[in-house]
Amino acid sequence: MPEQKTEQSDVSSPRRQHGGGTLVLGALGVVFGDIGTSPIYALRQAAIETGSIDVQVVMGTLSMIVWAVVIVVMLKYAWYVMRADNEGEGGIIALTALVRSGYEDEGRRVPRALLLAGIFGAAMFYGDSMVTPAVSVLSAVEGLSEISPSFDPWVVPIAAAILIALFSFQRRGSSVVGRAFGPVMAVWFLSLASVGLYRVAQHPVVLHALSPRWAVSLTIGHPRMAFTILAAVILALTGAEALYADVGHFGRRAIRIALVAIVFPSIVIGYFGQAATLLFVPGSFHQPFFHAAPSWALVPSVIIAMLATIIASQAVISGAFSMTSQAIELGFLPRLRVVETSKEQRGQVYSPAVNLILFVAVLFLVLAFRSSSKLTSAYGIAVALTMLITTIQMISVSRNVWHWPVYGVALVSTPLLVVDVTLVSANVPKIASGGWFPVAVGLILFVLMSTWNRGREIAATHANEADALDAFLRDALAGPERPARVPGTAVFPGNASGKTPATFRSNIRHNRVLHETTIFFANISESAPRIDDETRIDVRDLGHGCFEIIAHHGFVERPNLPRLLESLAGRFDGWHYDPTHTTFFLPRDEVIKGRSRGSMMRWREALFGQMAFHSTPSAEYYGLRAEDVVELGIQVAL
Repeated sequence: MPEQKTEQSDVSSPRRQHGGGTLVLGALGVVFGDIGTSPIYALRQAAIETGSIDVQVVMGTLSMIVWAVVIVVMLKYAWYVMRADNEGEGGIIALTALVRSGYEDEGRRVPRALLLAGIFGAAMFYGDSMVTPAVSVLSAVEGLSEISPSFDPWVVPIAAAILIALFSFQRRGSSVVGRAFGPVMAVWFLSLASVGLYRVAQHPVVLHALSPRWAVSLTIGHPRMAFTILAAVILALTGAEALYADVGHFGRRAIRIALVAIVFPSIVIGYFGQAATLLFVPGSFHQPFFHAAPSWALVPSVIIAMLATIIASQAVISGAFSMTSQAIELGFLPRLRVVETSKEQRGQVYSPAVNLILFVAVLFLVLAFRSSSKLTSAYGIAVALTMLITTIQMISVSRNVWHWPVYGVALVSTPLLVVDVTLVSANVPKIASGGWFPVAVGLILFVLMSTWNRGREIAATHANEADALDAFLRDALAGPERPARVPGTAVFPGNASGKTPATFRSNIRHNRVLHETTIFFANISESAPRIDDETRIDVRDLGHGCFEIIAHHGFVERPNLPRLLESLAGRFDGWHYDPTHTTFFLPRDEVIKGRSRGSMMRWREALFGQMAFHSTPSAEYYGLRAEDVVELGIQVAL
């Protein structure tokens, strides 16, 4: 089953031109924070769900966790999904763009169901991004109660204070503390493995759980209990999506090395140590992670756990910012303010609106649930749904991008679908006890994102039906009321090449002027993450001092009109970009009820209109100064 894409992207990106050891250390700090901190609560929650520390139950649960990590994390994500990088970029948005490009390359339209599945997966990721910081930080701070019961009343206030500080820090950018993430997580994984080895050395019998027969025996003997345990087993898999999402930052090779050499053995040994603690250390039922450490190491364990969970939360929050930027460029979200927080490292962004929404949601979860054991009920369903959607999208990539034969796709995908559907089914009963929150958030975001995407498609269709630019210019210049020529440069941005921007048509009609140099800018967002500088810009000379610039940009890039115009020096005879003599004419859209076939329902039209009204102004999106912009009211019919 040969695939067309290769692993060249691991060495081609400028972000990965560093030493291999540096990349592996950086991957430890960013990629594995979530899955690396899941041992704090995963096995504990499984024990609480069963209410039993029977040998068969504990060993069966341990075997289920170990083999779930092997199948889902090692085989599905590290071996299979991570191969589907979109020119070096990963994540559910990049995967959806890759699916779309597979159809576009063959001249076909991507099925709406696949596009909606990708949008739903992205919406679920936001739900997961709200639960992860809350449950991670709470679970670590609860370790203070193991040091002294007097900390009990302070667990929630301390967790809330940590989260407030964490979200307040986001505007400065994660790059400020990024250099410290790797070493701290290296210490975390070392301590996790050391404590696990300490307990396993005392009770090596737990190593028998390496055999899948313990999981099979538990499933056959206690099917209902095993099904319940699966809802907790998925907690050991949280963060698996990060392996794929961060491919663009570290490359497959560094992530795989870190996973195989450090992360996988550390967390597995940690789970074995906790199982030994549950079976042989009295009173460890509610906190096997902290009881696994020797008494003298309890305080350091709590401290390093708190640091690790803060890092895990930071990584998830940063991932939400990056995904938001990608979703905006692909037309899944309206323009939101996105700020680049690092001039040295591309891809480090901050979105104030997303940060505020995540903060409010996370704080609500901490104050409403007040314990990590209750909060884990809200955790699994969003993760399971995202994993299922990833498998569905990978089927399309395997068939339409890599051109695998049908039998090859079925051979790989069928077992993964069975696992994903089983995990989703096991977490459905959790919806009533907390899972409703990420599901509700995901559904709301899905409605918003799908409405915006559909509205953009309809608006693009109308734009493509606009007057041809060449014909409109010819008629305007040949008519009896020809526009007056005025000095300076006018720029009219649009999204359809060869078509007349509505702002230009409105300017000719009302102002009756044509600038000495008039530039029509067609902004084309592609399904690829980046566009080569050599193929980024096409220029058409329309005559009479008028030019059309067709500029392509990838979904991780943001168009900056001043920089683009500066790069055109020498392309036009005698013209260069002068900000003091250039005016940008931008549309201020007003959405009106559509009358054409294919228009949306009235409530969705109203929703699209509100989203358009509250989106970031076009001037900020294009990197323009307000004093250089003239906005013209344009009606958009859906």
